[in-house]
Amino acid sequence: MYLSKLEILGFKSFAQRTQVHFNQGVTSIVGPNGCGKTNIVDAIRWALGEQRSSALRSDKMENVIFNGTSGRKPMGMAEVSLTIENSKGILPTEYSEVTISRRIFRSGESEYLLNKNICRLKDITNLFMDTGMGTNAYSVIELKMVETILSNKADERRNMFEEAAGVNKYKLRRRLALRKLDEVKADLTRVNDIVTEVERSVSSLERQAKKADKYNKISSTLRELELDLAERELALFNLQRKEAKERKEENFQKRLSIESAVNKLEDELRIIKQKLNETEAELKQKRSEVLVNTEKVYNVQRHLSVAEERRKSLDKNIHRFKQELEELNAQLAESFGLIEDSRLNTNDIAVNIESKEKEKEATENKAEELKINLENKQAALKTHTDSLLERFKDITNKENEVSNLQKAINFRNQTISKLNDRIQSLTSNIAKTVGFIEELGQEKEAAELKFASAEALYAAKQKEKEEFEKELNRLRSKELEDKSIISSIKDKIEFIQGLIDNLEGVSKGVKALLEDSSWASGDKTLLAHIGNSADEFRFAVEAALRNNLNNILIETLDDLKSGIEYLRNNNFGKAAFYLTAVKEEKKKGLLNWLQQRTLSKKIKAVQ
Repeated sequence: MYLSKLEILGFKSFAQRTQVHFNQGVTSIVGPNGCGKTNIVDAIRWALGEQRSSALRSDKMENVIFNGTSGRKPMGMAEVSLTIENSKGILPTEYSEVTISRRIFRSGESEYLLNKNICRLKDITNLFMDTGMGTNAYSVIELKMVETILSNKADERRNMFEEAAGVNKYKLRRRLALRKLDEVKADLTRVNDIVTEVERSVSSLERQAKKADKYNKISSTLRELELDLAERELALFNLQRKEAKERKEENFQKRLSIESAVNKLEDELRIIKQKLNETEAELKQKRSEVLVNTEKVYNVQRHLSVAEERRKSLDKNIHRFKQELEELNAQLAESFGLIEDSRLNTNDIAVNIESKEKEKEATENKAEELKINLENKQAALKTHTDSLLERFKDITNKENEVSNLQKAINFRNQTISKLNDRIQSLTSNIAKTVGFIEELGQEKEAAELKFASAEALYAAKQKEKEEFEKELNRLRSKELEDKSIISSIKDKIEFIQGLIDNLEGVSKGVKALLEDSSWASGDKTLLAHIGNSADEFRFAVEAALRNNLNNILIETLDDLKSGIEYLRNNNFGKAAFYLTAVKEEKKKGLLNWLQQRTLSKKIKAVQ
C-alpha cells in the first residue's frame, strides 16, 4: 500500500488543479522557501481528516481556500484527493485503488468522498485505522514526532508503538463500547424512570382512556345526532325555502291582484272624479237654471199679481156686464114680447087682411095707413133688433174677452202651477243633486280611504316582499356558506384521512411496522389514532403524551419482540411502543429482556 497520486485544487497556494504522482520507494520534493512544499503535506493531512486549523497553520478552516492574488480572483472551494494503491489489501476494502477526497466551501460546508461517493469522516477514519495513516499517525513525521520517539517518556513512545502495532483500533472500539455501555445504562435508568412514571400515570391514563372511550362513543353519538339534526335542519330549510317560495309566489299573485285592484280603483276614482266634475258642471248649470227659473217665477208672480188685478177688474166688469146683460136680456125679452105681439098683430092683421080682402079696397086707405104704421113699427123694430144684436154682439165679445181672460188666467195659473211644479222638481233635483254630491263626496272619501288602505297594503306587501327577498338571499348566502364549510370540512377530513392512511409524520420504523400486514394485524395502531380526549383532560393528555403520540399500541410482549426483530432484520430504524395491558411481572421480564439484549449487542460490538 502506498500513496500513488495527489490532486490539489484551490487549496492554499494551489489555485490551478495540480497533480503529484508518487512511485514506489522514496520521493523527495525540493524547492526554495515559500514555493508550497509544506502546503503539499498540509493537503495530505487535511485530506486524511485533520480538523485542527492550527495544525494546518491557519486561523480557521475556511482560510485554506485560495484567497486570490492581484491577478487572480479568489476561489469558492478547495478540494484535495488522495489516490492510494491497495494491491495487497491492507485497507479493509475490496478495491485495489482507493481515492479519498475532501472539499470545503466558503460557506463552511464540507464534503468527504470515498471513490467519488459521499461518505462520513468516520468512514475515512475507520478505513485508515491501524494502517499508520491518519491525522495522528506516524505516516507524517514532524519534528515534534521525532522528539517524541527520542523522548524518555514511555507514554509518548507507547502511543507510537500502539499505532504501529494496530492496538489503537481496539482501544478506540473499547472506548466506544464503554461509552455505549454508559449510554445504555443511562437509557436503562431512563427506561426505569419512564416505567415508574408510566406506572404512576397508567391508572390515570386508564381512567382517562375509559373517559376517552366514553367520550368517543358520546362524540360518535353526538356526531350522528348532529348529522341527523343537520339533515332535519336541511329538510326544514328546504321546506321553509319551498314555503318561502310559495309565499313569494302567493305574495306576487296578491301583489298582481292588489295592483289590478288599485288600477281598478284608480279607474273608478277617475270615473268618479269625471262624474263629479260633470255633476258639478251640471249643478252649476242647474243653479244657473234655478236662478233663471227663479227670475222667471218672480216675473210670473209679478205678472200673476198684475193678472190678478186685471182679473179683479175683469170680475168687476163681468159683474157689470152681467148686470147689463140681465138688463139687456130683460129688454130683449120685452122686445121679443113686443115682437111677438107685433107678429101676432101682424098675423091678426094678415087674417084681417085675408078676411077683409074684400074690405081692402074699402079700407085701402086705412090699410095704407096701417101699412105705413107697420113699416114704421117694423123699421123701429128692426132698429131696436139691430141695437139688440149690437148689444148681443158686444155682450158676446165681452163674454169672449172674459172667456179669453179666464183662459189666460187659467193658462197663467197652469203656468204658475207648472212653474211651481218645476220649482219643486228643481228643488227636489237640487236636493237630490246635493245628496248625490254628498254621496259622491262620501264615496270619494271612501274611495280615497280604500285607495290609501290599498296603498298601505301594497306598501306593506312590498315591504313584506323585500323582507322575504332579504330572508331568501340570507338563506341562500347561508346555504352557500354551509356548503363551503361542509366542502372545506370534507377536504380537511379527506386530507387528514390521507395523512393518517399514509402515516405521514411518523418515523420510518413505525411506518414500516404498520404497513406490514403480517405484524400489524389486530388492534395495533398509533397512540395518536385512539381518539380525542375531553376538553377538561386535553391539556393533561397533551402534556403526558406530547412526545409519545407516534408510539405503537401493542398488547403482548410477543408483539414487542417480533416488532423489534422485524426492525433489526430489515434495518428500518427505530420505533417506540406502548403496552396496553402489561402486568408487573411482565414489565420486569420485559426490562430484563431489554437489558440482556442491549448487553449482548454491546458485547458483540466490543468483540
